[in-house]
Amino acid sequence: LEQGGRDTFTKNDIFLTQGITLTPIKGLRIRGDFTANFFYHDDQDVRSKVNVLENTDLNALNLVEGFSNPDYINNYSENDQYFVFNTYADYTKEFDGGHYLKGMVGFNQEWGYFNFIRARAFSLITPNVTNLNATTGNQETYGGRRQVALRGAFYRFNYAYKDRYLLEFNGRYDGTSRFPEDDRFGFFPSVSVGWRMSNEAFMSGTSGWLDNLKLRASWGQLGNQLLGNQELINQDFYPYIPTMGSATSPYMMSAGSRTPYVSAAGLVSPTLTWETVETLNFGLDFTMFDSRLDVSFDMYRRDTKDMLTSVEFPSILGTSAPESNGANLRTKGWELAATWQNRVNNDLNYSVTLALADNVSEITKYDNPTGSIDEYYVGYTIGDRWGYETQGIFQTEDEVATAADQSQVPGGANWRPGDIRYADLDGDGAITQGDRTLSNPGDLRIIANEEPRYTFGITGATQWKGFELIVFFQGVLKREYWPPNGNWVAFYPFNAGHVEWYYVNDTWSETNRDAYFPHPHISTNTKQNVQPQTRYVQDASYIRLKNLTLAYNLPTNLIQRIGLENARVYFAGANLWEATKMRKPLDPEVRPTLTQEYYKQRTYALGINLTF
Repeated sequence: LEQGGRDTFTKNDIFLTQGITLTPIKGLRIRGDFTANFFYHDDQDVRSKVNVLENTDLNALNLVEGFSNPDYINNYSENDQYFVFNTYADYTKEFDGGHYLKGMVGFNQEWGYFNFIRARAFSLITPNVTNLNATTGNQETYGGRRQVALRGAFYRFNYAYKDRYLLEFNGRYDGTSRFPEDDRFGFFPSVSVGWRMSNEAFMSGTSGWLDNLKLRASWGQLGNQLLGNQELINQDFYPYIPTMGSATSPYMMSAGSRTPYVSAAGLVSPTLTWETVETLNFGLDFTMFDSRLDVSFDMYRRDTKDMLTSVEFPSILGTSAPESNGANLRTKGWELAATWQNRVNNDLNYSVTLALADNVSEITKYDNPTGSIDEYYVGYTIGDRWGYETQGIFQTEDEVATAADQSQVPGGANWRPGDIRYADLDGDGAITQGDRTLSNPGDLRIIANEEPRYTFGITGATQWKGFELIVFFQGVLKREYWPPNGNWVAFYPFNAGHVEWYYVNDTWSETNRDAYFPHPHISTNTKQNVQPQTRYVQDASYIRLKNLTLAYNLPTNLIQRIGLENARVYFAGANLWEATKMRKPLDPEVRPTLTQEYYKQRTYALGINLTF
């Protein structure tokens, strides 16, 4: 694996911003700015052949090419340019009697150009020369060019009366090149109100212990125009344009050469337009005990209307379904932030801040007439995962013979002691997936919800004389995670040939019946034991010491003698400690990819800051 090649890259991300501010009259400010972003990315992925020994039969070892076959060099270059122009003017006016007004109007224009080119060549002459010219095999070339533009106008109006009654209006009118001409623009308003009760005359009796009490409420809309993955390379820039594919085919009679062809265009939605996110929020803020205690609490409901998503059409259609505004999503949640701070004496002070939040999202509209569990359906909670309920591992041949028939489990064959035993939930004597619908899921059920619940952060800070200590803990109180089981996933033993040493002591055998993993299949039917199931659902709750800083500020009367104004020595660390029930080497903050993942890297730093 170490000799199998390298993936190296260089990224240059340059931002240039310039602006001007004018104040022609009192209270009026005019601001304009322009930003240019130039992004360059060069990547070279080299896969070199590595010969390995493989026991293809019981009596011989053969020299074969391992996972590095075929070998190749893949070069990728990306050149992106993105420009943003903003201009706005705001005017502020205060009147006698406690009235305050502020208004703002503005304009926004954005446009971007994205280009990439990729070349891949097979069969390296030598792994020591990593150049496309140093290959003898087939060559492939790819490329792409895309453009995008946004245009919008926006406004904001604020009114306050004696700092008691607060009112704010916002609005945006935005257009995007991603949608058809008749559906490119959308208007997204919002309004918020606040009442500072602590400033009312009838609250005067609380001034000794209550410093501030404010009630808040808001309603607003925002627009989303992005389709596909948020990474630029995977975004759909022209979702309303039917695009024909092109390639070459080796299956046509063409004397051994490939014949180029153009495929039919896919379907597009004729009414594709903005996704609207509508939020209703109620909040409470209060400060008590001479500003020692500060608390902020919010409850909200967020409705995502006309979600930009894929839908499923019958396979008889002959092509994939288009992206469309096909779903509604409702999220309910709350957020809490509380800080306690106190100065004990002139030498010692401290503060502790707790942040806690939770939300749940549910599909409230989606066209799924069959009730398929492989796509959204009304009532689906975001993060739900369907799978089998595990009853354990077969220990004897008699258990296999008397258990429900498991031959219909994907990849299932040659069941024997050491294999996973799935539960027959519907009692029909066989482990099936039914029609994979809500009305007939067979022996499938929801085994986990992978969305994090009750996320929290704890920040503590203290100062004593010249010493400072700051710590930040982060975590999740509830989350379930099922490691994926596709090819090359290294979490499971003997999956596509990946074997790590700890599997030797944790796979089932006659002398290791309490193992976590089933016995290894030296065959192709490895998937039968790693289907989505309750046995391997991980408790992904965790707490981690994300940051710690310990510093000492040298006494001023000492450092000034040598011409210094300030001198500070510090130690800083990141990801220094964690506690989780997830099985190693999985990390609760790292979404496992196809290859093995490990805990986040720990970082330590020692430094000194000097001010002359």
